[in-house]
Amino acid sequence: MNISFLLLRDFRNYRHLELTLKPGVSLFFGRNASGKTNLLEACYYLSSLNSVRAERDYDLARWGTPGFSVGCRVDHNGSAKTIKVQVRVEPALRRKITVEDVAVRRSDLVRVLPSVYFSPDDLYMVKRGSALRRKFLDSLLGRIDPEYSRQLTRYQDAVSRRNSVLKKIRMGSEWRTTLEPLDCILVESGSVVLAKRLAAMPDLRREVSETYRFISGRPCDVVYAASIGESLQEDHTVRDIARQFEERLASLREEETVRGMTLSGPHRDDIVLRLDGKAIRYFGSQGEQRSAALALKMAESKMLEAVFGRHPVLLLDDVFSELDEERRNRVLSLCDFGHQILMTSTDPIKSMVPRVAEFLVGGGTVEPCGEGLRRE
Repeated sequence: MNISFLLLRDFRNYRHLELTLKPGVSLFFGRNASGKTNLLEACYYLSSLNSVRAERDYDLARWGTPGFSVGCRVDHNGSAKTIKVQVRVEPALRRKITVEDVAVRRSDLVRVLPSVYFSPDDLYMVKRGSALRRKFLDSLLGRIDPEYSRQLTRYQDAVSRRNSVLKKIRMGSEWRTTLEPLDCILVESGSVVLAKRLAAMPDLRREVSETYRFISGRPCDVVYAASIGESLQEDHTVRDIARQFEERLASLREEETVRGMTLSGPHRDDIVLRLDGKAIRYFGSQGEQRSAALALKMAESKMLEAVFGRHPVLLLDDVFSELDEERRNRVLSLCDFGHQILMTSTDPIKSMVPRVAEFLVGGGTVEPCGEGLRRE
């Protein structure tokens, strides 16, 4: 699968852009702040309706314009589909999403154009706290299973309201009666979220381990650390999880009241990456942490491929500046497995690759500079 044509109107710094792309590797290079990342951002937006940088669609519209539109043609197994997204940000946000001129839902986009976005900031998933690793898993499972997103949103809303009530209990015990219905929602949706996370762990563990071995020559392990209890197993049912969750909430009730926050549940869990039994976050070298971040993102790609039956487009934003020559070549060899790679860099990359189309980016334009030849 590949994007063969990209169209931008009033998106970021592009007034109007029409770009033809080919399978293999396309490299967009130019000075900083020239608009390279904006191209990858547009592709990811067409896949998910999410921005890799902006919190609001308003920030994606070119300065002074009331909206923007993005579109692309996706080629897969001899057929083509056209995705179009038209967005008005003023006076109020309105979106029109179509595939082949037929209105579709947001969740339908990933089925046509799965994509995975890489950036140097992905290293923080490994080096920093658990929130970024949960966000990674939530994003992946939300694209695979819309019901996961619905239950996660319901759960997060219950956590927020429950925390507010816990703080108010310290001012008046009459608020305790409000906890019971919130606890029911918390356990009901939280158990579904946790069950779906645990069900995904065998696939995630296998893909991360295999990719880490491919990049670095040895496997790593991935473990789900659940805050409701260490005895939780990946084959536990929703009912099993709910029972354990209820017991954990009961045991923490007084401490939660004192601290004014919910201390257990999926929002407190972690995904631990280990090498030789030690957490890579604390004991891994910079190179090992970088390889673990890449392994997580490639596992994301493989899991999307398994569900949607097509190779996701890989969007690599200035990732090669963080990799040595051997790791660069191993990542680029993914083209041999059918992935289209769109990548950015401040300078051309001279590495031998199966296919390279180079584009110079600057001043709101993208100009082709040349194309490498496929190795026989």
